[in-house]
Amino acid sequence: MSATQMTAEERLVASIALQPVDRVVCAPIIEQYAGQYAGITNREFMWDWDKCMAATHKVWEDFPVWDSNPILIHGRHAPVGQKCGPGQLKMPGTDLAENEQYQIHEYEAMTRDDYAIVREKGFMEYRMTFLERIHHATREEVLAGMKQAAVLRKDEIDRSLARGQSVTWGAIMGVLPFDAYSLMRSMTAFYKDVFQMGDQLEELLWAVNDAVIAGSEAVTKMVGNNRVFVGGVRGAGEFISIRQFKRFVWPMLKVMVEKMAEKDIVPVLHFDGDWTANLEFFLELPKAKFILELDSATDIFKAHEILKGHCSIKGDVPPALFTSGTADDVDNYARKLLGTFKNGDGLLYSSGCNLPMNAKLPNVKAFFEAVEKYGRYN
Repeated sequence: MSATQMTAEERLVASIALQPVDRVVCAPIIEQYAGQYAGITNREFMWDWDKCMAATHKVWEDFPVWDSNPILIHGRHAPVGQKCGPGQLKMPGTDLAENEQYQIHEYEAMTRDDYAIVREKGFMEYRMTFLERIHHATREEVLAGMKQAAVLRKDEIDRSLARGQSVTWGAIMGVLPFDAYSLMRSMTAFYKDVFQMGDQLEELLWAVNDAVIAGSEAVTKMVGNNRVFVGGVRGAGEFISIRQFKRFVWPMLKVMVEKMAEKDIVPVLHFDGDWTANLEFFLELPKAKFILELDSATDIFKAHEILKGHCSIKGDVPPALFTSGTADDVDNYARKLLGTFKNGDGLLYSSGCNLPMNAKLPNVKAFFEAVEKYGRYN
């Protein structure tokens, strides 16, 4: 297919490979904003799957330039998320008011003694123990939740493809090993582990790395999509020194991306927080084999300067512009962003992490309209 007329999937694949495209990929994470746009409460959006999917579809109907869907909601859908979600979830209508945003409650659910379970039985077995604990659920309930999440994931993928969208990633594989333990232990407790456990912790981090790589291979075959979401934030230069990064984060990250590339798996490194100080490390990763997704805390223009011609970058209209700025502010930022990344630079135009639930409609319109104004190459 010529670059003058591409399908959404062709456009995404070409962008990852740093090849010319007809226009920029538009891939914001819509999530809870969709419910607000459709005029339903967040309780309805998070608890009623059909309403949730209808609201998401309405956003696409009104803004069909949204051509790549970063599927996310299936694992946070309240009946599922409260059995097997990534953390202890507080939901609107039960723990929170009807129209509040859901929250992930972090606490020191994992103890230092629990590391022994990882050593003896492996990380995936401990992960099940952790989910039982935080959700106050039996093993059977957790597994039932996972089974239902897989059903919803397929539905979310099928609906996206039926609209003609690409699916930005086919599955969410969790987070980097450093973040996995930090989220389970809580940030304060885990940072103590970093300084007090040393070599023992490195061994435990590799156990998570192996599990993520193996899980990615299995799930990509299952869903028929070779792109996976891998999150990271707490290993960024904003939080830890480069010396600690080089010991506890980078070796695992480098091997993870290399091993995935060998298996033709494309990790979408959804890296919230400020990674500006770490950007040059990404030049050591396989060229055009991963996506670096930024949330506006990292200087995306610096990222482009350093990584241009090496990897696709996803981002990054800041959340504050959607909520506190004006439509002109969004338009000006989008013009700068889309003007900086040239055709073949691999930009995936997106919100900085999720589109805020309380985004102003004129600002959202300005975001989508910028694609045709500044992001078409043919």
